[in-house]
Parts: sequence; C-alpha cells; structure tokens
Amino acid sequence: MTYTPLRIDFVDLDVVCTRTGGNGRHGFKTHTAYILLDEDTGVELPFGPKCAEIVLGGKEALRGIPDFTTRDFTPDSGDGDQGTGKAGGGGSGSLGASADDKARGFATRYLLLRMDRVANIPGIVPGIRFEALQVIYDRFQQTRQLTDEDIRYIINLEKSEKTPAEYRSTRLLDVYTAYVQLQRQIKRTASVKGLEFLTSVRDNSLLRRLKLSALQIEKAKLKLHPAAFLA
Repeated sequence: MTYTPLRIDFVDLDVVCTRTGGNGRHGFKTHTAYILLDEDTGVELPFGPKCAEIVLGGKEALRGIPDFTTRDFTPDSGDGDQGTGKAGGGGSGSLGASADDKARGFATRYLLLRMDRVANIPGIVPGIRFEALQVIYDRFQQTRQLTDEDIRYIINLEKSEKTPAEYRSTRLLDVYTAYVQLQRQIKRTASVKGLEFLTSVRDNSLLRRLKLSALQIEKAKLKLHPAAFLA
C-alpha cells in the first residue's frame, strides 16, 4: 500500500489505529492521530506516530505536516498510543522540520481551515471560505502540494491587516478545537439541561460569533489553550 501523510487531527473516541501490531490495534490516549491517505483506495486512515513512521518508512515524510490539534489541552486518557496531541497543546508535526517545512505546514493548515475544516462545519457563519483561495485549494486537492508562490500568498493573507481577527489561524484553530470538544460533550451528556446549554454554546456563540467567553469555556468543561479566543 502507498500512503500520503495529510495532517494531524482529532479522531472519535472509539477510533483505533489502522495498523495491527503485536498486541492488536491500539486506541489513542489523546484522541488525536496522524491521518494518512491510502492512495489505492482514496480513503483517509488514522495512525499513531510510531505506526505512521513504520508504514511511511521513516519520520521524514511527517515533518511539517499540518497539525490541527495544537490548541487542544485535553489530558491523556485510557490505554493506547500517545497519539499526537499533548496535554501541553503541542503536536509532533514540526519536530525536526526545517523553516521551509514549517512554513509549508502553516500555509497548508490555514488553507484547509478556511476552505474545509472550519468552513464545512454545519451551521457555521458564512464568510470563512475565501474565494481567492479556491484555485489554490482545488489544485492542492489534486496534487497535495503547494508551490512556493502559494505558500507566500497564503501566509501573507493570514498576516494581512485586512484579515479580521476571527479569520486568522489561531482563532480558526480555537473554533475547530472547541467544536470538536463540544460535539464530544454533547454525545456524552445525558442531562436535558446540560444538553440544552452545550447546544446553545455551540450554536449561538461558537458557530454564529466564532467566539466563546472564559465563563462558557469553564462551564462547558472545555480543555482549550489558556489564550483561546483572546486574540
């Protein structure tokens, strides 16, 4: 099989690694994983970091891939692979990466946040998807590559004074992370009042205003970066 590394991302709580090891398939303590594309089937599959290295033949292909979990501060839980996210909100996609690798990873992540991962959340406020990125995004979907010109354009767009704060990388990562955690909380909640509260926080604040208050974060028991939604 031929695999292409796509991103570091969140996975559902019951997901296990695609690769079968000596002890069977492991879960993910952090509920984050490397997502690799099976080129033969076109299916995206989750792997732990060690298993991803094995099927890819080393760490080189994983350097600088976009990490969507860096604003997640959920502690490890249960047995299984360490996953990719850490309680400190980090990720391993940048380990050993050059400056060019990191720039490519940043640009790729921002492109996907605006054109896919956040833009496609059901009920999200319009405006996140940016028409000027469509050609780059369409080409990226075909090649899985960004040119140097693409990378410069995307980074300049993200840092431009004309780009509103709510459309910058950090805010979109906060929105994405909070949405994932709220969805998990909603699935686990048995209380009617609790469900109403979490749904209201999601629909009326996060999806409409792309922002949560410190009190909402605390009451919803979200484990986000200490500076989440402050920028």
